[in-house]
Amino acid sequence: MRTLPALIGGLLNRAGPTFGNTMRRSTIGSALLGSLAIAALLAPGARASDLHVSDFRITGGGGAGNDVVLGITDSRTITVKLTVSDDSGIKSADFTLFHGSKSSLSEADAVLKPSEAAPVCSASGTTSVCTKHYTINPRRDLKNSLAGIWKLSVVAQANDGDSMNADGLTTFFMQRYGKLTANASPEPVAKGGSITVKGKLSRANWDTHDYRGYTGQRAYLEFRQPGVNYYESLGYVTTNSTGVATAKVTATADRYWRYEFRGTMTTSAVKATGDFVDVR
Repeated sequence: MRTLPALIGGLLNRAGPTFGNTMRRSTIGSALLGSLAIAALLAPGARASDLHVSDFRITGGGGAGNDVVLGITDSRTITVKLTVSDDSGIKSADFTLFHGSKSSLSEADAVLKPSEAAPVCSASGTTSVCTKHYTINPRRDLKNSLAGIWKLSVVAQANDGDSMNADGLTTFFMQRYGKLTANASPEPVAKGGSITVKGKLSRANWDTHDYRGYTGQRAYLEFRQPGVNYYESLGYVTTNSTGVATAKVTATADRYWRYEFRGTMTTSAVKATGDFVDVR
């Protein structure tokens, strides 16, 4: 077992949603070409579009933040809200959730189908919040290749004519549900003796509709003293070809032992239930 030099909160180092310079001002006709177009952009009074996405939220996903986690049988209904703003107010807005190796909706290999034909939008001043609901059935809608990064495509128009048609403004993870066990033995054990902690990390397989071992992953070994409600980490072991983690520790006092898996882009984080060992 290898001990970490420092504990880092979470396996992933993920940046939050970014909303880049993806907006564009709508033009009337196509007459502005070449030097005339450049002159128009540099003319006094020319302005950039104020239309932008200010928030994107998923609730009911079962994961951290906007992440959506599914097992192999139960469907999950999520609520997705997009907040769009412009200094003139929003005339219309719509969005699409899609998966693909590129950020273009036109090259998507999967698109989520919402319950509504169009989003329900509510306006407050210069901001509109548009809502859609999605019911995702892992047997019908998902396969293993669709786990990981999903993207957002937005089409919006402001009251002053500003428009947006942009893909990949922000992302979220569609994750396979993870399971993790822990068994510490022998029980009881003599003080100074050896304790073996075994666990198995598995995850939902959306192709075969069962759970399979997750290989080559870090399973963090943790312990808790009786009467204390937090666990401390000793480091990690790597799961073998069937998803099994094995570690040996010296018995010094009564302890609860467990493993923690901190998640990947494709698989949810999970903590095993602690297993108590009586040291005599």
